[in-house]
Amino acid sequence: MKRFLVIMLAGLMLFSFAACGNNETPSGGKEKDPISKGDLDDLDEALDKLEQMLPDGWDENKYGAYIYNVWDSEFLPDCFPAAPDGIKVDQTNFKDYDHDTLNGDYSVGPLIYDSYEDYREYGVGFYATQEQLDIFVAAVEDKGMTGGQTEDGDWCIYEYFGNGWFMEIFANQMHNDQEYNYWVSVSATDCLFDLPASISGIPLPQVGMVTYDHDNYSINDFTDGYEDVDFDLSSDTLPDEHYAAWFSYYCAVNQDAIDYAQQLKDLGWEVEWETDGEDGYRCCLKKNGVYAISNYYDYDCMLEVGFSDMIENLSY
Repeated sequence: MKRFLVIMLAGLMLFSFAACGNNETPSGGKEKDPISKGDLDDLDEALDKLEQMLPDGWDENKYGAYIYNVWDSEFLPDCFPAAPDGIKVDQTNFKDYDHDTLNGDYSVGPLIYDSYEDYREYGVGFYATQEQLDIFVAAVEDKGMTGGQTEDGDWCIYEYFGNGWFMEIFANQMHNDQEYNYWVSVSATDCLFDLPASISGIPLPQVGMVTYDHDNYSINDFTDGYEDVDFDLSSDTLPDEHYAAWFSYYCAVNQDAIDYAQQLKDLGWEVEWETDGEDGYRCCLKKNGVYAISNYYDYDCMLEVGFSDMIENLSY
């Protein structure tokens, strides 16, 4: 039904644009004006609003939208596989950019956002046996998602990313249910913000996902204690001293940290120290009085990059 409305509105708007685009010329004839960019922007906005309309059967409040007892495959993004046979579906849910959260927690797995307006989140909840959970996890991997299990026990957590999406699968073991082993909650989000290109002429990694808008970026100034200072990545240069600049890239892999360190090496940065342990790669480099780090943290699937005039400012 929603798709029909989208097509119908697009047709009506294009028809109206064509009708009002015929203007009389001084000779009494008609001259056809091209559709303006403003007209196209209006059409795009209207189509976006229609695409955000909820499917039939859904309910909504200020904290999100939901439908009970339905696995709404048509609404869920492509990173979600179909429902495994035999599971008991509890709900499909959705947090859009204008939905707040009930607990004030603006995060999806390790991805932490500044505001509820910074992200949207698709989810499903269901009851499953161990076999059904394994089938679902395998189906996520078949979708081309990278990752795996990050925690085991009564609470099992799986984290996957790929194709522009991050997904967390949270499975809570149920000891008193004779039919199902787990209550499973699945959440997925895509990236709203562009990756920053460079800082002070130094290229930055082009991998993973960032959780805030780097057009509104700040660096740490340690001149008189500690404060955040506005910094324009497109034009400002790093201060001479007393600063630290940080960048975090989620949904990365260990090789991304290795590759970025190698990129800096190729640009003439000298290695101060370098390790590659069980929990991830770590590297510190230096060039022209500037220290840089390229660190990977396996537990958060995060690549962390930092720059400072003092190595102590990059240690914590």
